[in-house]
Amino acid sequence: MKKGKVWLVAIVLLTAIVALSLSACVTNGKDGVSIESIEKTGTQGDIDIYTIYYSDGSTGEFRVTNGADGKDGESVTAQDIFEQYKAETGDDDLTFEEFVDKFMDVSVGGDNSQVIASALLSAAAVYTEFYESKQNSMFPFGGETTGTAVYTGSAVIYKIDAEYTYFITNYHVVYSQNGNDDNLEYSLSGASDKHIARRIIVYLYGSEGSPSSTGESVNGYNEYVYGDYAIECEYAGGSEENDLALLRAKTQDVKSINPDVQEVVFADGYDVGDTAVVIGNTGGDGISVTEGIVSVHSENINLQISSNVTSHRSMRVDAAMYGGNSGGGCFNVDGELIGVPHAGNGEEEQGINYAIPVDTVKSVIENMYYYATDNDSDTSGAYKLTLGVSVSEENSRYEYDKTSGSGKITADTTVVSVTEGGIAEALGLREGDVIEKVIVTSGGQETEYVIERNYMLSYPLYALKAGDSFRITYERDGSTYASEVCVAEFSEMAKAA
Repeated sequence: MKKGKVWLVAIVLLTAIVALSLSACVTNGKDGVSIESIEKTGTQGDIDIYTIYYSDGSTGEFRVTNGADGKDGESVTAQDIFEQYKAETGDDDLTFEEFVDKFMDVSVGGDNSQVIASALLSAAAVYTEFYESKQNSMFPFGGETTGTAVYTGSAVIYKIDAEYTYFITNYHVVYSQNGNDDNLEYSLSGASDKHIARRIIVYLYGSEGSPSSTGESVNGYNEYVYGDYAIECEYAGGSEENDLALLRAKTQDVKSINPDVQEVVFADGYDVGDTAVVIGNTGGDGISVTEGIVSVHSENINLQISSNVTSHRSMRVDAAMYGGNSGGGCFNVDGELIGVPHAGNGEEEQGINYAIPVDTVKSVIENMYYYATDNDSDTSGAYKLTLGVSVSEENSRYEYDKTSGSGKITADTTVVSVTEGGIAEALGLREGDVIEKVIVTSGGQETEYVIERNYMLSYPLYALKAGDSFRITYERDGSTYASEVCVAEFSEMAKAA
């Protein structure tokens, strides 16, 4: 399990300091020369000797009293090493926090309880109710049966506005292929599709409940009640191709249950080996926590939600997931959201489970939220600019950053074909070009999207709204070019299925 980095102002390194190896790449004031590493290389009595290795092959040295007799220096602390390092190198501008961040990666006990406790304030259980019709093969000649069906999943709080609180969940949590016309006619969720749940209920962590049948018939269907802690939600938008949905409840209803609820914080990214804390309504038995690591950064899996089988980019984690975890949160050691669980290999084969990566979640949900709050009843769901280009990945490679201690797979996003009359053609793109960046200007603010994998091209296309402008930089025959500026129009955007 990967442990979090610890600010050493709060700890004292005792005998463990002898095994400490510090590494980074930091300029030291020498012309163009940087520090590659700092290592303990010897001991003379109660003096520990540390050697500084520079990028030009030269070395430096400083010494710290190790307190072996229990008196001379008591215990060697990170602060001692920091002060001695500054004295020996003359690097007076370096702060202690920078020293720790650049040179120290200390593993301590894996107690993530505080992070988990905070993340639980963003967690919710979800129940979705449908009026369904199913073909029943048990009858002698087939036939159709109708009834009430209730399914369970999970959610996390995305945004808390004055009027509404918004929740993220999976599209498949709120969708049923068997939803019938009555499901739409008697819908309380505001959905305009008979396959979307007629009722959507969430429970906050610590104030949970579950549905129970009254035995009574309402609208010709069995009635369910949800208890005092139930929070009624509306369907605010969804996308099957992204397996994401946005729900909303009145903020006063949410805060009447728990005024301390909080929004999730999106992580900037994640790496293979990062801790993955999964929080969700496991098996419909209440919100629980499992923990593992990110085992695969990005892969495509096939899911069947409706009658269609669609490919979904996912991150693989080995944390246990079961029915009911769908739509919940996958968090890192800082309590930041790195993914939304949505698939697994079943209860008999744990260790291979999947979550929608945070970069996809962020781009799609921000888009859905925009159209859910644009005061236009004709727009809901996610809309993406149609660029009119197909791309593939070439020259895929793994790149490791010694300074940060992390790595990533990058690839060239190469144009395979350009649609005649489309935006890409108008911007001058052609087969064989490598798309490097998309620069979006919205509200006077410029955002640069670096395209390091082909799936990243969707992020600026979801970010663009009508009236925003963008330009593309691309490589052709070894030279880099910039397209003209294009202004996005809503007519050029397609609703994500």
